[in-house]
Amino acid sequence: MKRKLIVAMLAVTASLLLASTAFAQTSTQCTGGANLRFVGIGSSAQTNALAYAATILETNTHGAYGLISFKTSTINDKSAGKTDSGLTTWIVWDPSTVANNVCDAYVYFQTDSGVGVKDFFRYEKFTVGTAHYTSVASAYATLPALPIAAGNVIPGLPDNSTDPNGVPSTIQIALNTTPETQVASNPKPASYCGNLSTVKTTEYWCYFNAGATDVRPEDALYATTRALTSYNGIVPPATHGGTLTGEGYATSSPGCTPTSAAIGCGINDSFNNMSTGGTANSALFNVVKFALSGTDPLGTGTLPAYTTLSVGASPMVVIAGNEDTANLGSVSSVTSTYVYNDINRQILAQVFSGYAGCVADLQATSAGNLSSGVPLQVIEREPLSGSYNTFEWTAVRTQQGGPLLSTAAPNANADNGQEQFNDPNVFDGIFGSSSASCALTANNVPQGNCFDPLFLSAQGGGTNIKVGSQCTGNTGGVAPGIPVRLRAIGTGEEVKAVIGKGNSVPNIGNATVFNPIGYAFWSFGNLNPLCSAVTGVSCTGSWLGHYLTVDGIDPLFATEGGQYDPTPNPSGAFNPPVCDFKPGTTCPTIPFTHIKDGKYPLWSLLRTVTFAPVPAKVATPAGVLDLITTEETESATNGLFDYLPFLKNITGTSPNYKGDLNLFVYRSHYKQTGTTTEANGHKGCLGVFTGVNIQGGKSTASTCLVDFGNDVGGSVLTVQSDVDFVADFATEEYGLRQ
Repeated sequence: MKRKLIVAMLAVTASLLLASTAFAQTSTQCTGGANLRFVGIGSSAQTNALAYAATILETNTHGAYGLISFKTSTINDKSAGKTDSGLTTWIVWDPSTVANNVCDAYVYFQTDSGVGVKDFFRYEKFTVGTAHYTSVASAYATLPALPIAAGNVIPGLPDNSTDPNGVPSTIQIALNTTPETQVASNPKPASYCGNLSTVKTTEYWCYFNAGATDVRPEDALYATTRALTSYNGIVPPATHGGTLTGEGYATSSPGCTPTSAAIGCGINDSFNNMSTGGTANSALFNVVKFALSGTDPLGTGTLPAYTTLSVGASPMVVIAGNEDTANLGSVSSVTSTYVYNDINRQILAQVFSGYAGCVADLQATSAGNLSSGVPLQVIEREPLSGSYNTFEWTAVRTQQGGPLLSTAAPNANADNGQEQFNDPNVFDGIFGSSSASCALTANNVPQGNCFDPLFLSAQGGGTNIKVGSQCTGNTGGVAPGIPVRLRAIGTGEEVKAVIGKGNSVPNIGNATVFNPIGYAFWSFGNLNPLCSAVTGVSCTGSWLGHYLTVDGIDPLFATEGGQYDPTPNPSGAFNPPVCDFKPGTTCPTIPFTHIKDGKYPLWSLLRTVTFAPVPAKVATPAGVLDLITTEETESATNGLFDYLPFLKNITGTSPNYKGDLNLFVYRSHYKQTGTTTEANGHKGCLGVFTGVNIQGGKSTASTCLVDFGNDVGGSVLTVQSDVDFVADFATEEYGLRQ
């Protein structure tokens, strides 16, 4: 691997930065500068795997690595005038103390899929003197002042930095230098942006060269476009036609004053930000317009051609809290397994779209294992997240049973589970009207929707509020809590809310969760909190929650709950396998049996969006190819098992990596956003899925295993069926939805 000095910083920039870090010391590492190879942003689903991959690359290349991780970075979207703060960040580098060493560095900022995609595509036009630059990144990070203390946020990878500043100062300076400053200083753009052109004004002065996402970029764009479109969802009494092509975040309404049609109101949570201990509703999710091609709608910069590198398939897991040992948390004395351990997919859609709010609604037996009159608390994610979009299109707005053709009312499956959060004119009674006060009642229930999470409860009146009338909760029911839907922002908050860690938060008042149900992408890190204390691969504390199969199909194991697998679930049936990642611990193997065979319905393909190769213009960055191919290889090797790798048997070096397909099911692609032509990624393979070149491609070319277009919620088909379809009809099979 060749190393080049690709970041030349202005002396004035360095002096200003160092002046702001009064307690910084002289760094002993990377004293010659930082060779940034990968600067990524995006979903938590790849945070850990990418970090492991970066340590492997540094060790293989330099014999050692330095690592620091923390939660205090800020992302600045200059064009939108918005910031996202408190971001989990890891930095991995060559820790050599050789004088004037220029070190390779890999960096990742964890936020959300939609934010990561948006920030990757954020570009502005910029003028310096008489030079007019067409593509200058206008979303970038700010690291905190030096020294930066170790945060140890990557499971199994303790921070090991021996630099006195935590982060070598040259890396901090490189990352805190904005693209505008780089342009003004007149060096060449950083080579990690992949530029091949020598015309500086048309080169890509990037900040991020990769965005990690749980859904395709086209699906992230659709979610944002829908959020900024005027609300047109179902209005009770429900009538057919609530297709929800708009959620109204750019429309003025009580509690919502958008900046513009392109910069909408923020999305609030139902809790304090439990991860940072912030004030009520401090976990704010910004809603900002972006584009995938042409020009940036805010900064008007020319956008790069993009491609996605598929990483692996990750299941979405439905989880339930164990707080109520008489209901969702009850365990059978006969089988020693949870009484409630499976959910019918249509009932799942009813619950999360807001048409069922009682615990007893879940049961499919007259025996009455679940108590009547007891309310559910449904924990939703924010509508722009990759997690919610995967869940919406695979679990909520399903087309099984023909709901989109039905004229009956109400029509739950035409309801995406988000719109009642947003329209203050929908519900009367305690939710008021468009003129209702946005203050909370004495019970901490909003008087009006006000674009905060909506408490869908019949408690307190309201002639249009039907959900929960049979289980009104703590004022007339038999259990704490009321039948509500609460919003969590981020996977960490979602899981903590389900296990009752938000119950002491004043903001949710009498909405104490007691029979909560939610969801999260699988990983040991995401679901370990369902156990109060993990030692090795055992739960040495108590189980605070468990997972459910969907239609009797397990997301992780071959048998339901993993209890009858050849290697049974070590945590016991329906408890998630756990791992503390400490030295000497070998994490349990996850077979992903029903991801492989396509039977489990709730999953998405993890991807990394990056620069597509354009002759004489740009190449897919070598650092991105190095890291993503290493990430796919090491997931099972290091026992992470965060996903089922997309490829196996990867060989070669950048840009000539090759690999064999490891996932022989796919989701049918379709065209829903923009002008991108759909592509499943199989036509260019000519039936051969071994030795596939991994370099990226464009939507205009049939590049083997490079897909384009929307696919979240697409029907799950076998790769061979698409190969045969191409042979029969000279085209891939598109447009099928599950």
